[in-house]
Amino acid sequence: MTTLVEGLKSYRETQVTDIGKGYPIEVPQDAAYPAWSYQVIDDEQMLSHGGGTKYAKARVQIDIMAKETASLSGYGAAKGLAEQVRAALDGFKGNMGGVAVKYCKTTISDDWAENHNLPVASVDVIIHYKIQ
Repeated sequence: MTTLVEGLKSYRETQVTDIGKGYPIEVPQDAAYPAWSYQVIDDEQMLSHGGGTKYAKARVQIDIMAKETASLSGYGAAKGLAEQVRAALDGFKGNMGGVAVKYCKTTISDDWAENHNLPVASVDVIIHYKIQ
């Protein structure tokens, strides 16, 4: 799973360059913004009547936080970055950090980070991939 997460992180950083630094699990209080965190929510092997299929489906949550800028609210900035992540990942298939990804799809939701006092745009990335 680490290879898939590192591949996702690397791919996302090359596709959405202005999103800031990524952190596992939670963005620290003293982070520079925008910033994002990532976490594997689940990772399940796909099964058939004969057992494992060598394919899996993982869900990775990416939480994006941004502060207000001269032209955008914090929410607008975070939501705009989430849409860029979605554009980069929706429908992706190919090699992601050495993992053969069959396809990705995304969902976006909104939240509020009480400890940061900032809006959060969450992107859930569903990744169907071949187990190595």
